Amino acid sequence: MSQIHYEKREHVVLITMEGDNDLNVGMVGAALHKRLEDYLDDEGLWCAVVTGAGMRAFSAGADLKRFGERRGPRAPVWERRTLDLISGAEFWKPIVAAVNGHAIGAGAMLALACDLRVASDNATFGIPEVKYGSPPGMGSTQRLPRAIPLGPAMEMLLTGDRITAEQAYHWGVFNRVVPQPELMDAAMDIAKRITANPPLAVRATKEAIMRGLDLSLEQGLRLESLLSFPTRHTEDFQEAIHALAEKRPAAYKAR
Repeated sequence: MSQIHYEKREHVVLITMEGDNDLNVGMVGAALHKRLEDYLDDEGLWCAVVTGAGMRAFSAGADLKRFGERRGPRAPVWERRTLDLISGAEFWKPIVAAVNGHAIGAGAMLALACDLRVASDNATFGIPEVKYGSPPGMGSTQRLPRAIPLGPAMEMLLTGDRITAEQAYHWGVFNRVVPQPELMDAAMDIAKRITANPPLAVRATKEAIMRGLDLSLEQGLRLESLLSFPTRHTEDFQEAIHALAEKRPAAYKAR
């Protein structure tokens, strides 16, 4: 039976997709998004790591057999959508993808929607939707060209071919590639390094980066200034200053 595991580790939550098979097919859906919302709503959680169960796949995408059985007209594109991580909801808390094996289709799109991607050396990455007669969706045509150079993004999206972990790292899809036994340690290490910082400052930094992508430099600098100001009036800012002066670990409260 497929399920989404949700394991809290201090200020980090590990969210694991476990499908009915070792490819974790069909796991990028409502149950996963509900758990991501739980993460957003929990003030004690400051970073999430998302991965797939087993060693073969992060997620190999949607269940194409079930998808192919659908009949009748789809909802018009102008109808109201329920936004989630992939479709554009605001997620200012950071999310790390630990890509253990194949990240294909919806799995690749989920990884792209995360902020950082650490991959095992046996990982592959691909968005094959064009091969099935449909342009890639779930944000892939927008996120991939923003994440890597346009030429490689075009090659991936127009051919639908998958690439190796080494190629994905070379193009900038993955932040780092490690031997599979080291994957979770590497992903958790990044999450812990993030949560060692004041969480409100982390969220403001992510928001400045993401919103700034669509702004001019002048507008982006203004946004950065506006987001920086309120963080300097938080309890955590004062704690950071005192901890530095007193040469001790800081104890942040997200306040």
